Amino acid sequence: MTTYVVGDIQGCFHSFQNLLDQLSFNPARDNLWLVGDLINRGLGSLEVLNWCLDHHSKITVVLGNHDLHFLAIAFNQKKPSKLDTLDALLNSKKLKRFIDWVISLPLVHTNHDHVMVHAGLLPQWTVELSQKLSDEVVSYLQQHPEDFFKKMYGNQPNLWSDQLKDFDKKRLVINVMTRLRCLNQDLSIDYDYKGTLESLPEKLTPWFDVKPEKDRHHQILTGHWSALGAIKHNLGFSLDSGCVWGHELTALNLDNDQLTSVPADRKDLG
Repeated sequence: MTTYVVGDIQGCFHSFQNLLDQLSFNPARDNLWLVGDLINRGLGSLEVLNWCLDHHSKITVVLGNHDLHFLAIAFNQKKPSKLDTLDALLNSKKLKRFIDWVISLPLVHTNHDHVMVHAGLLPQWTVELSQKLSDEVVSYLQQHPEDFFKKMYGNQPNLWSDQLKDFDKKRLVINVMTRLRCLNQDLSIDYDYKGTLESLPEKLTPWFDVKPEKDRHHQILTGHWSALGAIKHNLGFSLDSGCVWGHELTALNLDNDQLTSVPADRKDLG
């Protein structure tokens, strides 16, 4: 039995299937973790979610920012953007089933050795606190989805404090777990930079280059930052290798830390 972790699929269904074939993935034997951003931008979001529903008992998934964006549209709290490729999902007869499954997903998944989260974690957070914060936010999302999405969008607050209250705390947790790339010197979040490590401004530090305040023995597994490609870093692995931008889709074998990539399938790209 092998556990594979796959980077951002973003509706690239054919690339996803090619990667599973390359891995000789067998759902009866192997485990599959998906780092979020299952849908949007690629042309096969409907097919990706259909596959996930068919294999839901065999996969482990966390929410990404594009998955939350889909839910916000579905709950009529956000209008689609011109770049979205969600029409087939939103017009599907299975829309309620898709909504019910996506909204059931956590922001963080942990086991003894690994943490999977779409974007990253703050250095002030332990693994236990990260899981607790995920549980709190997702519980509110599931109980009050319309109110959740009315309040979700925004870049403030951008600095963690134990004293944050109500939805300010939830918004920061959502932003960290689904949007984080870099931190400023005061550990506030920078939301603008999306480029490579080589071009990183001196004032910014990748979240994974800031030493956690308390030691973590877990590897942190993320996606979201496609300009990095699939890399090993100080705290784990970043696995978004930019498939939807015509690059590659990547999986990590958790048994041996081996990376496997396939080129983007042109059928997935607009």
